[in-house]
Amino acid sequence: MNQSGSAPDPCGMNTTTTSNPSLSELAAASKPTRNRAIDIYRALAMLAVAFGHWLAISVFVDDSGQLTAGNALDLAPEFAPLSWMLQVMPLFFVVGGFASAASLDAHSRGPGSRSDWLAARLRRLFAPVAVLAAFWLAVIGLSHLAGVGHLGFLAATAGAIPLWFIANYAIDTAIAPVTLPAFRANPARFCGLLIGAIASLEILRFVDFGVFSDTLPHLNWILGWLGFQVAGFAWKDGIITPGRTLAITGGALLGVAALLVTVGPYPVSMVHFDGIGNLSPTHPPSLALIFFGAGYSALAISAAPWVNRLLERQPLLWKLTVAANSVAMSVYLWHFTAAAVAGAAFYALGILPTAATGSPMWWLQKMPLIVASTVVLAGIVALVARFERSSLLAPRRRSIRSYPALVAIAALLSLSVKSAWASGSPFGIVVGSTVVLGVFVLVLNRPDLRIRETLSSVSHSQMGT
Repeated sequence: MNQSGSAPDPCGMNTTTTSNPSLSELAAASKPTRNRAIDIYRALAMLAVAFGHWLAISVFVDDSGQLTAGNALDLAPEFAPLSWMLQVMPLFFVVGGFASAASLDAHSRGPGSRSDWLAARLRRLFAPVAVLAAFWLAVIGLSHLAGVGHLGFLAATAGAIPLWFIANYAIDTAIAPVTLPAFRANPARFCGLLIGAIASLEILRFVDFGVFSDTLPHLNWILGWLGFQVAGFAWKDGIITPGRTLAITGGALLGVAALLVTVGPYPVSMVHFDGIGNLSPTHPPSLALIFFGAGYSALAISAAPWVNRLLERQPLLWKLTVAANSVAMSVYLWHFTAAAVAGAAFYALGILPTAATGSPMWWLQKMPLIVASTVVLAGIVALVARFERSSLLAPRRRSIRSYPALVAIAALLSLSVKSAWASGSPFGIVVGSTVVLGVFVLVLNRPDLRIRETLSSVSHSQMGT
């Protein structure tokens, strides 16, 4: 399998077709050189995130009679090792790096600028986010009119939990037109500087050096996840290649991660929860998470040739992969909303889990809630997926804004999502979601900037949007 194949888009579109192609047409249109493992890794990652979050939710009525939602690991930390099976975000950033490199390469062969590329990526990334923002603003307004505004904000807080990924991915995508050429100019130097910066900031977690002690290490919010994106660049360019050596290296990296959480100072959990302290694995990415993510990403890359052969031999599996990728962002963005809707229904019916969180009975009582969340999510995705698909297949638009201006817009959207909307405060939720919706409608989605081209010219990678 040629690792430098066509730019991987979620629908497998590489040839001229209709403006509303069927899944069968999209699946059949994939080029033989396509790295299909990218697609299935992305789809499986989104499903793993949804299922993992549903497992981790603990919803109950507290002693004062208030509906309360939290992370089960706060109440049952003994289940932290399960997070090693469900923490897939490092691999998602690796896949995103591969896709961004392929997309930028395809874009560079045409007349468009890097501003056009970034404007398209931001539109495709934030189109489904804007729909989510509009929904939660409506829910908050209606809940206040009904006199249950506190429940509206509680549900909106839960619905915003997945948004940290959007914030981080927006920044790494925005700087990809700069980081990719810098990496290619001197891969060893670039990676050395990046690793040195990440390690230095990680050391600062353990050192009290004054007013910046709690702020500087958080630069790894950007650099830590950027490291995984750069690994995707290296995979795309053939610097990282599948094989036995890479598989052994992946196993060794996982072994180092295990030492860091047993002999070393880091917690066993590979996901964040409130009681984890200042050594959170993801807030920002810790050294333990970096070794862990690098290890299993190496194993995934090693398995990619086998995965590609499997998908080439199994047309139905490939068609399912194409279908899953066409709604992957909708599944990711709405899975907590689905859980909030299902939880509200169970609360109204008085059938929320009552057993102690983490007990065998609690797990049994959670199963109907997970099933209900799945059903609700399927219904939501059926309604909202068209917004994601239309953004993925939309014609190109020429950007009238400079690249620095678009990077600034990406930063504004990232801050609005992470620091405001996902903050949990009523004011932050309203302001953050309003800014995201407003920027998308008024800035990113201006119809007068459209330049219509045939769909066959849309060779941008949509993977990881």
